[in-house]
Amino acid sequence: MGWYALFLAAIAALPAGAQARFEVASIRPAPPDTAVQDRGFDFQGDRFEAKALTVGEILDMLGGWQLYRVTGGPPWMRTDRYNIEAKADRVLDRAMRESAVMGLLALRFHLESHRETRDVPGIVLRAPKTPPGVKHAVEGEHFSILRNGRNDMVFTAVPISSLTSYLSSLWSAPVADQTEMQGSWDFVAPTSQVDPQAVAQWGDRVREALTALGFHVEDRKIPLEVTVVDRCERPTAN
Repeated sequence: MGWYALFLAAIAALPAGAQARFEVASIRPAPPDTAVQDRGFDFQGDRFEAKALTVGEILDMLGGWQLYRVTGGPPWMRTDRYNIEAKADRVLDRAMRESAVMGLLALRFHLESHRETRDVPGIVLRAPKTPPGVKHAVEGEHFSILRNGRNDMVFTAVPISSLTSYLSSLWSAPVADQTEMQGSWDFVAPTSQVDPQAVAQWGDRVREALTALGFHVEDRKIPLEVTVVDRCERPTAN
């Protein structure tokens, strides 16, 4: 499982909030040999760092790591990778991050975008009641999504928003949460019990395991807020 699936599952949506800006920023093309596992991003205090990310991936990050929420823009926006180091004019709390990063993209990439809701093919995750075996996370547990020795998927302290982001990457489709399950959850999806000869693809095995656990997984068109890129140019020099 690559960095992209793991990071998008771990990061909840970043809400828009108080205006903040980056005072200093360095943007350079990433070395083409940057390993996949070394790609990612980090916020610490007043600093933002992106390593070998595309503009499209950064916009995905700001949308909560749900794929297929970004449309439009030039093709290179999904292929050209950049290293970004930026320092803000203040410590960035979660509510400030989106406005700061979007301001940086507007300044250096001349990004212009808007958000709108569209009906798109996707997947709905439902649960008429809390499925058996799904328990509220215990205080102090740390978020994780991993496979155990039996090859089951183990979810620890996972909000449903993070589960749907993980599934969006796994299934290559937007996933909408209609479970009404609040908070963080512990559960094991019994993927080891799905016959690998009958269900070859790992994503399909996870889907079968979630269904066996008590979730309802349905293919349908869903209203989705997407970011529409109206303009984006390769960055200006440092």
